[in-house]
Amino acid sequence: MKTYNSIIIGSGLGGLTAGALLALWGKKVLVLEQHYIAGGCATAFKRKDFLMEVGLHEIDGLHEQDFKRPIMELLGLFNGVEFIKIPELYHIRKGGFSYVLPEGKQAKEQLIRDFPKEEKSINDFFFTIEKLYKEMHQMPRSKWFRRLIHPLMPLLYPTIARTSRLTAGEWLDKHFKDERLKTILTANMCYYTDDPFNLSLMYFLVAQGSYLNGGGHFVKGGSQALSHYLVHLIEQHGGQVLTGKYAKEILIENNRAVGVAYQDTFNRTIPMEKVYADTVIANAAQPNVAQMLPEPQCSALQKRIGELRPACSLLSVYLGFNIDLRDLGVTHYSNVILNKALKSLKDMKDDAHSPWSERSFTFVNYGVIDAQLCPQGKSFGVICTTDYLADWEELDNKDYQKQKEEVARTLLNRLEKEYPTILNYLEYYEVATPKTIHRYTLNPAGTAYGYVQSIGQTGPSREKKTTSPVRNLYFSSAWAPSGGGYSGAIYSGFFTAKAMNKAVKWCSYTPAKIEDTRKVSLLSKEIIADNTLLLTFEKPKGLTYKAGQYAILQLHTPQYTHLDMPLRPLSMVSHPSQDTLKFAMRISNSAFKRSIMDMSVGDQATIFAPMGDFTLRNKGHVVFFAAGIGITPIVSMLKELELQHFIGHVTLCYSCKNESAAAFHKDLKQCSLPNYTYLPVFTQTQKRIDKTYISKHIPYLLDSQCYIIGTHSFVKEIETILLEQGIQREAIVKDDFN
Repeated sequence: MKTYNSIIIGSGLGGLTAGALLALWGKKVLVLEQHYIAGGCATAFKRKDFLMEVGLHEIDGLHEQDFKRPIMELLGLFNGVEFIKIPELYHIRKGGFSYVLPEGKQAKEQLIRDFPKEEKSINDFFFTIEKLYKEMHQMPRSKWFRRLIHPLMPLLYPTIARTSRLTAGEWLDKHFKDERLKTILTANMCYYTDDPFNLSLMYFLVAQGSYLNGGGHFVKGGSQALSHYLVHLIEQHGGQVLTGKYAKEILIENNRAVGVAYQDTFNRTIPMEKVYADTVIANAAQPNVAQMLPEPQCSALQKRIGELRPACSLLSVYLGFNIDLRDLGVTHYSNVILNKALKSLKDMKDDAHSPWSERSFTFVNYGVIDAQLCPQGKSFGVICTTDYLADWEELDNKDYQKQKEEVARTLLNRLEKEYPTILNYLEYYEVATPKTIHRYTLNPAGTAYGYVQSIGQTGPSREKKTTSPVRNLYFSSAWAPSGGGYSGAIYSGFFTAKAMNKAVKWCSYTPAKIEDTRKVSLLSKEIIADNTLLLTFEKPKGLTYKAGQYAILQLHTPQYTHLDMPLRPLSMVSHPSQDTLKFAMRISNSAFKRSIMDMSVGDQATIFAPMGDFTLRNKGHVVFFAAGIGITPIVSMLKELELQHFIGHVTLCYSCKNESAAAFHKDLKQCSLPNYTYLPVFTQTQKRIDKTYISKHIPYLLDSQCYIIGTHSFVKEIETILLEQGIQREAIVKDDFN
């Protein structure tokens, strides 16, 4: 039975835009997102005091001539989301050279003043952008009419015709002689691609023209605020957004998309479900969509997109500082640190593959504006540079972590050279590689940009190749004709929704929503140690997990949201055999923790589980090392060993400030395992766990499987001691938290 007008696979900005528009137009919409957060690349995550912005450096334009402004006005975005103007486009640093490029008329006037010999070419550059925008506004919206007049394009739309046949690199090299000026005009090339000679001039001028004409803007509170607004809009108009649901198959009848088969992303023991609709929108990479289709539709789509190539990926280092970086002289928002070996546009491709000690990168200081990503007096920043999944995907976990750390240290040391003493104030950092992007978006090549915007893969060429071969199956993503970036996603969502609203014969359905059995009620709250809270929830129907695993706890109606996300990863204290689900956490002043404290019995939350591999292995004796609230998964693991009637030696070293702060202290003393040793270490009065302590108290160490959980520094310190003692790395299971 059909119950929806449209099912949207994926909650990236393109999917949410299409879904919000269809919902506004009275259509019944269901969004299925495999991640536990909606938004795709328009998301954020919390670390310490920092909201870490995943994707958005700045969104282009928003001026009166911006093509997407009417779309955003239709969605009410300017009323529901605050866009903060960036002071300038970017600040370029290359050795002793420094240049700040403003926006609008100022940019043109400043460039002419600084490069008087290039005045004619500069005027031509801005004039071409103006003509291109004018012709694109005049272009007919009907794709069939556009195909009809295609032979007359050079006559009717000469600028579009001319710029669509050239690459950005070719045109810039032909019109400009000054290499420094060309560098200034293309300093943000990584926003689009890794090679100006493989980038459509038309695409470059439209995108760069939008920045030059309207400047850059940042979503106050991070791009997650933009995604949250669109989710709310869909739900406000009767739609439903289900996160943590992986679309496995697109259901086809008579070459028509009629529904989707999906399963829980994390709890794969729950049977797959099917839901039906008039249409399906794939807000996903088209190569992935092909794998969701049966034959012959799978082969038909693969053949159509087979020659299209994905764009490059990115590497980001997220940085939290305990100082306002403006006090250190970092007064510009977007700072492009160029490779000193970069002499011409032709060097950009090689630069993107150059060693990390040389590769160009951008450092964004979000603290220059009121971004609302961290408390006053602190700063959040990000280092971002072009990268490739191929350089990461074959590494095992050990080498992967090692390479991430080496890359981070190299880039941080380079940042220190640009801004002396900046690392003295670095409180936290985290690296996201192309492998990270691939993990969370499932995008081929780990790209956030979809297909590269080359001459044969942009405009009408892409539109023809990326049209669905299946009726009532539509594409709305960076892989669709309008391409990547926030603007491309918004355009894609609009064009898709508009085409559907015109072409589809919609049916009317009785309002109904899918029951989400992961939504559970709070049963009780209890203080179990100093500053430590035990939460007991209903257990989600069908939830199975292993002792030691964790869940994401998402609040429905948090009382506080400032500088925080309404969710946290929390280890499950309760054993899988128990009928309720228990979590323990330290109390703090974060918005999430304050919202938890304000929860009443009966309030609901959503549980995404199970996750993590901090679970029991079968080898010899067992030694646990836990610090602070890291004790939580150990409680469940000890219960599991009891149920297994484990007869080996089990030793628990529990490091905590003092006895009153030790969660589950009484329970841990009473464990009924036959060969169990409990070693609490209260650091307020006792020496910390060190090599001597371990040698004295754990005689079976070399024959044990060791488990370490706690802060990053605790885990690293204990691991180092164990390796020095002769423990094999394979015999160490670790889990650190921040």
